[in-house]
Amino acid sequence: DRDDVISDRSVTFSDCGDEIILDTVSCEEIIVNGVSWKDELSESHDAEGNANSVKEVDETAAAMETAEVRETHKEAEKKVAATKPSAAEAKEQELKKAAEKIKVFAYGGLYDEMTEALDRDKDKVLLGIITTSVEELLDDEAYMRTESKTYHSELTPISIQYSGPDAHYNEVDYYKNHSHEIESFCERLFNVDRLNPIVYSDKIETRNRMLNLLGEAHQDEGYPEVTSDSPSSTVSQKAARFRTMRVADTGGLTAYKHALNVQGADAVPDGLSLLRIVREPLGTPYNWVLFKPSKEELIIEDGGSGGVMELANVLHRDYNDQVLFGLARVSFANDFGLSQFWCALEWKGENASGVKALKSYTESLAPMADRIGDRSFTLSNSSAMDLSPQIVVDFVKKSCNKNMTVQALEHAHEMEQKAIEEYWDKLEAKEKAKQDALNAEKLEREEEEREARLKIRANKLADAKDIRETRNKKWSKMNAPELLEDLGKRDLSGWVLLQVDLDK
Repeated sequence: DRDDVISDRSVTFSDCGDEIILDTVSCEEIIVNGVSWKDELSESHDAEGNANSVKEVDETAAAMETAEVRETHKEAEKKVAATKPSAAEAKEQELKKAAEKIKVFAYGGLYDEMTEALDRDKDKVLLGIITTSVEELLDDEAYMRTESKTYHSELTPISIQYSGPDAHYNEVDYYKNHSHEIESFCERLFNVDRLNPIVYSDKIETRNRMLNLLGEAHQDEGYPEVTSDSPSSTVSQKAARFRTMRVADTGGLTAYKHALNVQGADAVPDGLSLLRIVREPLGTPYNWVLFKPSKEELIIEDGGSGGVMELANVLHRDYNDQVLFGLARVSFANDFGLSQFWCALEWKGENASGVKALKSYTESLAPMADRIGDRSFTLSNSSAMDLSPQIVVDFVKKSCNKNMTVQALEHAHEMEQKAIEEYWDKLEAKEKAKQDALNAEKLEREEEEREARLKIRANKLADAKDIRETRNKKWSKMNAPELLEDLGKRDLSGWVLLQVDLDK
C-alpha cells in the first residue's frame, strides 16, 4: 500500500525467500538480492530472445531440408515416369513379342470353312480357336429336330488342337509338351478364362463333340447328332400307323371288346343295334351277343364274330361267375345258299352262386326273353357247358326238324368269316383314307413350318456372311495377336488357325 511507505526511504518486501527493495520516492530501482531489477529483467529478456532466435533458425533449416527432399523425390519420380512406358505402349510391346511367337495360318467365319482348311494341309500342327454357337453347328435336319432356344445363338470360344496325319513327330511332341503353356498364352491374348480345348479327329466327330460341350454348358442338354448322310427332309419317310380291327389281331379279345378298345365307346353299336346285326342273315361283323341281366334295357356285356362255338368258349373262360342272356346266329351251307337259325342263351355260370345271382337270373329271365325276341332254340347252362358242333346240329334237328350236318355248319362258318373279313377290309380302308387325309394335312403344315424356319435361318446366315467378308478384309491386315483380340470380342462367329512357337 502506498500509504505504508510514504515516511520511509525504502521498504523491503519478502516473497518466497527473495528480498525486494523499492525506492519509496521514485520506485524506479528495484533490487533483488543485491541485483538491480532492471538488469535482471534485461538479462532475462536477452536470454529469451536468444532462445527464440535459435529455435527459429532450427525450424527454418528443417523446413528448407524438407522442401529439398520433396523436390528430390519429385525429380526422381519424373525420371522414372520418363523411362516407364505407358499402358498403351506396354500392351503394344507385349503384342509385338506375341507376334513373334504365333503366326496366322488361316482364318474365316464358319466351322465348315475351318475343316476345309485343315483338310488341305495335313502336315501341320495347329491351334485353332473358334467362336461358334449351337445354331451354327447343327445342319438343317438336326436343327429342325431341336427345339429353338435363345442361348442357341450365344457364341462360345473353343480351341481345336490339330495334328495332321502327315505332321512331323517333333512338331507333334513339341505341342504335346507345351499344350498347357500354349493354351494359357492364347487365353491371355483372347481375354478368356478357358478356351474349352477339343482334339480334332474328323469333321463330323469333332462337330458332335463341340455340340456335346455346348450341351453341358446349358444344363446337360443333348442335341441331335449330325451324320454324314443326314437327309434334307424326313417328311417323305414318315408313314401313318393304324391299329387293325381284325379278329385275327385282337390278342384273344372278342370282336366287340377289340372294337371298343380301338374305336371307343361312341363308335361301337348299342345293345339294340348289335342285336339287329346278329338277327340279320348276313349281318357283319357280329354273329353273337351277350347282355347283362336287366328288366328295362339291353346292356351289352360282349359280342363276337366267331359263331356259337366261340360264344361257348368265351362263356367258360370269362363269364363263369356271371348271369347273362344272349343270342347267336347259327348258319348252315347248302346248295341254295345259307340256312340260318337263332340260338338264345340263358346263362348262369357255375360260380354264380348265392341268393343275389339266383334272384338276378329269375327276375330277369322273362324281361330279357321279351327283349331278345324270337329264337329257333334255347341253350341252358347244362347245354352250353358241353357245347360242340355235333350238339348244335342235334339241337337244330330236334327243335327245327331240319336235317343238318356238321360239314354244312363248318362250311357256312367259313363263308361267314370271309364276309366278315371283307367287312373289316372296307372299314380299314375307310379309316385309313380318313387318317391319310388328316396326316396329309398335318405333314403339309409341318413342311410349311419347316421351310419357314429354314428360310429364317438361311437369311440370318446370309446377313452374317456379308459382315464376315468385311471382317476378313480387316483381318488380312492384322497379325495374330491383333486378330485374336478382335475375335475375342465375340460379336460374330469366326475362327483362326495358328502356328505357335513359344521358344522365339
